[in-house]
Amino acid sequence: MSIKNYIKSFFSFSIGTWLRAIISFITTPIISYLIVPEEFGKASMFSLIYNVSLIISTIGLDQSFVRFYNEVENEKRRSLFWECLLLPLLFSILISTGFVAFEKRTSIILFQTYYPFIGWLFSLSLITGLFQRFNQLSIRMQKKGFAYSMIQIISSIFYVMTTILYAKFISADFYAIIVGQIGGNIAALTYGFLIDKEYRKISKIKVINVKKYIKYGLPFIPTFLITWLFTSMDRISLRRYSTFNEMGLYTAAFKLVSVMNLIQAGFTTFWVPVSYEKYAKEPENKEFYRKAFLSISFVMYIFGLLVIGFKDIIFLLFAKSYREASYIAPFLILMPIMYTISETTVIGINFKKKTYWHIVIATISALSNFIGNTLLVPVLGGKGAAISTGLSYIVFFSMRTTISKKLYNVKYDLSKIVFSNIVIVLVALIGTFRRNTLEIILSSFIGVFIILCLYHKQLKYLIKNQKNLKIFK
Repeated sequence: MSIKNYIKSFFSFSIGTWLRAIISFITTPIISYLIVPEEFGKASMFSLIYNVSLIISTIGLDQSFVRFYNEVENEKRRSLFWECLLLPLLFSILISTGFVAFEKRTSIILFQTYYPFIGWLFSLSLITGLFQRFNQLSIRMQKKGFAYSMIQIISSIFYVMTTILYAKFISADFYAIIVGQIGGNIAALTYGFLIDKEYRKISKIKVINVKKYIKYGLPFIPTFLITWLFTSMDRISLRRYSTFNEMGLYTAAFKLVSVMNLIQAGFTTFWVPVSYEKYAKEPENKEFYRKAFLSISFVMYIFGLLVIGFKDIIFLLFAKSYREASYIAPFLILMPIMYTISETTVIGINFKKKTYWHIVIATISALSNFIGNTLLVPVLGGKGAAISTGLSYIVFFSMRTTISKKLYNVKYDLSKIVFSNIVIVLVALIGTFRRNTLEIILSSFIGVFIILCLYHKQLKYLIKNQKNLKIFK
């Protein structure tokens, strides 16, 4: 595949993420005027439980679908889809039944008060979310980039519309956000069904195949649960040591991080099938992965520094009650940066099928985040949670890269990463603890200049090959 075709593929998969981010950027400030931070905090707690339930429901079979997709013949891929979906669907129904049966007790544990119908909303959210997960994976693995993007756009539009309408005309509380999520799932599923009818027809299921897929996917569950704990430690700590209002501000800070998440999601969606396909055809072509590593590192650091620099200006669009979130956001930028870059360095673990290493990586990263949150959240609140989480993602990247290189040695230039991390941590510290906007912008631009000098070869390459990088001629 030529560089032009790689860019086309990346564009088709990522355009939905970009447009979704634009929609979110425009509408989130509007929602912030309708829903107070405390309600955002409650929605964040709901999201925590939803995510862990989704992980348990899939029992790793979503990963099996991705892994075996290119190893089965075209006519058997519909069977693969249903063989991987059936058990997760049964588990999601079982978990949903439990939430409905113990609705009152669960509500009090999560929110300190009883909210009617929260169990039913959770059930509907989980089941539609599960179908949506496999719906997206199916279209993603078929490399239908623009269709994949349309699913994201439709989901985002209906989420925003439903949330705003509910908050405006029914009740401006966290129910609006939950109902919005369900509305987005249903709309996206409807579109996915219409464009991919063949896969949605129920196929014969072979038990022997299901056993094989479970054997591969099940080891991912403890990894994902520990990873969930790792990524959720900040909000768990805020729930324990702080208030729903502080959690709401922290959640709002993530809206700024979503500007970076759009690059992460677009790249990861494109990268996973491409890297597997490349390895299957040319397992010794390691230069391909080194170039991808350098290119995405350069892009992520530049964007991250610019987002930190202009964070105060962006948060002027939000309701006044959310402005303090701009000082929580800087260290959260390290999350998408480190995760995205690590996707290019973790390949050795995945190629060699040594998936148990993910458990070790997630455990060490979660432990570092737990220690950081325990020490910092009681003192600094949301800022402390952000600092701990951001730094623990550097640990996460380091572990992924070190272990992967021992299994599939690619000559990454890690000295650039070390120096770049020092730069962005210093800029993040200024963005967290200094209140002078001009000072924050200046430090950000100094950081950008340093990164441009550090990655000058990648910059020259992009300039030299700008004609070949055009998506359409």
